[in-house]
Amino acid sequence: MTGTPHPARRRRHARRLRLPASLLASLLACVAAHAQAPECKVLTQEHGLWMLPGCTLETGSPRIEEQTLAQLDYDDDGLAVVWAGDSFHYVNRQGRTQAVITWDNGPDPLAEGLMRGRVGARIGYFDARLGQAFPATFDFGWPFTDGIAQVCNGCRRGPADAQGHIPMEGGEWFHIDRQGRRVPAPATP
Repeated sequence: MTGTPHPARRRRHARRLRLPASLLASLLACVAAHAQAPECKVLTQEHGLWMLPGCTLETGSPRIEEQTLAQLDYDDDGLAVVWAGDSFHYVNRQGRTQAVITWDNGPDPLAEGLMRGRVGARIGYFDARLGQAFPATFDFGWPFTDGIAQVCNGCRRGPADAQGHIPMEGGEWFHIDRQGRRVPAPATP
């Protein structure tokens, strides 16, 4: 039998096509939203990084639900470590967070009571309460040793070496004290 299909059959056929198309569009939207949803992971001593339910990424910082905060593994300084977006963050029991630089495949540790953290594209130093020690005005900075840190402005990332370490090159290098003031370079032994 050839010719034009009966109008009722054409409508039924068209409805069947629209339903899968709308379902497909809904499924694709869900998949896209899920693929773009930022992940939060918690760092544990025993298991490394694990998904962290009750955590979302808002404007670059993790926001963690109260019940999830209560379950985190805090260190002696009262800090837990979360991976969110593209960096490690220290989190305190009240939910305050601070993005820190990655050092040796983990979060930058406290050195003489201060850690190196990110404020936008700049490096700053933060205490264990996640308070900023002084304004973040550096492109890079080394940890404090004997009360002094070497920092730079105008430096940039160089090419990675065979082990994946990335040097900082160029710029102006100088030393600061724990208040962020320039100090003379320490004497070398």
